[in-house]
Amino acid sequence: MNILRQASFVSIVAMGEFFVILLAEMDMSISSIIGMVSILFAGFVVNNNMPIALAAILVIVISAVVGAANGVLVVYGKMPSFIATLTTMNILKGMIYIYSDGLPISGLPDSFGQLALGRVAGIPVAVILMAAVAVVLYFFTQHTAVGRGFYAVGGNKEAAKLSGLNVKAIAILGFILSGVLAAVGALGLTSRTQSGNVTLGDALLFDVMTIVVLGGTSLTGGRGRVVGIVIGALFLQVISNIMVILGINSYWQWIVKGIILIVVVLIDSNSKKD
Repeated sequence: MNILRQASFVSIVAMGEFFVILLAEMDMSISSIIGMVSILFAGFVVNNNMPIALAAILVIVISAVVGAANGVLVVYGKMPSFIATLTTMNILKGMIYIYSDGLPISGLPDSFGQLALGRVAGIPVAVILMAAVAVVLYFFTQHTAVGRGFYAVGGNKEAAKLSGLNVKAIAILGFILSGVLAAVGALGLTSRTQSGNVTLGDALLFDVMTIVVLGGTSLTGGRGRVVGIVIGALFLQVISNIMVILGINSYWQWIVKGIILIVVVLIDSNSKKD
């Protein structure tokens, strides 16, 4: 249960990235979206005395707008998703540093900490939230026309277009979902630290990408499952916990995670060869 709790919020962020990679695209801006949500939420609540619920809704809406902007740059601007979202990442980073002067904002109410530390019937609230998001997204991808459209577009964009799917709308929706779920995960991570921090997401981008690939999502698009994202997050968390227990230096942990990603990508690439 502790491993589930530790993996929960990063898993939610990875579920958002899953939709973008399912389309054979990439969203590099999630690290800055996490930092943006964290610092803006704390600023709204602490500095502007905004109710927690209203502040949470507002930062999620802002993240959705950022995701939509990414989608428009890729779909209508015809920019490679890597470049478009990398640009967005830097713009957001500059904006949130200007907003906060690079300093954390503390003083969030203790009640907000229940999102990360609270329990319901002995089950961590974080785990319940992760499970709820996973179940909703599972039914969305497996039992709705739009959800199945992600697989069609990622598998063969031209064939999906000829079959009548709105390829552009699905692509933009993928980036919006990435932004929204990054915001939800960021709120949970902020609850864990009880302060807004612009650097909150800086170390998470690599982990999120690793989780998505570990979960069986193909980088070439069209293949993957939401359940695999949860399994990938748990696997990576177990590996991290083992290394901590064994007293392995954190620098070596980066190396091990890098090797894991290389191996998984190589397996995925070679599995599609004739």
